[in-house]
This record gives sequence, structure tokens and C-alpha cells, in this order.
Amino acid sequence: MNIWAIVGVLVATFAAGWQGANWQRDSVELAITQAANKAGEQSRQAMQQIASQSGQRLESQLEAIRNAPNKEIYRELVKPVFTNVCLSAEYVSLYNTAVENTERILSGKPEKEMPGH
Repeated sequence: MNIWAIVGVLVATFAAGWQGANWQRDSVELAITQAANKAGEQSRQAMQQIASQSGQRLESQLEAIRNAPNKEIYRELVKPVFTNVCLSAEYVSLYNTAVENTERILSGKPEKEMPGH
């Protein structure tokens, strides 16, 4: 065999090894890119779900506020200024209960306290 044939075989082998290494590097980069894209998509979906739940909670709190009586009147009823009774005791009680429920909803407190607390 002639020296040029041996050099040619060595160059071809080196080139094939080089190309194989390039393919392997491309394969690893593709796997990393796909994993990063998948993790990014999962993170985006989780953030959307959290935002949706937060939006729903805020909407329910706003609905509770919208249906709540005016709080300033509550303050006047607690410390009445007038000497004449304008509202019945039952109305005042219902009004105070509605305000307390609204405050409970907005603060995130449970509807019923646990026994022993």
C-alpha cells in the first residue's frame, strides 16, 4: 500500500470522527433545547393557573364588596349621633352581620372558627 493511500484513509477516518462528534454535539444541544422548552411551557402553564385562581378569588371578593352595605353607616350605627331611632333593631343586626361577613371574606378568614379556639 502506498503512503498516500494510508494518509487518505487516516484523513477520511479523522473526518468521519469529526463529523460524528459534530452530530453528537448537535444531538445533545437539541435534547437540552427540548428540555428547556418543555420546562418553560410547564412553568408558563403553572403561572397561568395561579393567575386564573387569583383572578377568580379577587372576583369573588369584589362581588362580596359590591353586595356589601356601606361601611360608614355601620360606624354611625355603632356610635349613634341621633337621638331618634330611625332603624329597627332587626335591621341594624342584619346590617352589622352583612358588614362582618364582608370583612371576613376580604380578610380570608374561615366562616366558622375551629372548636377550642
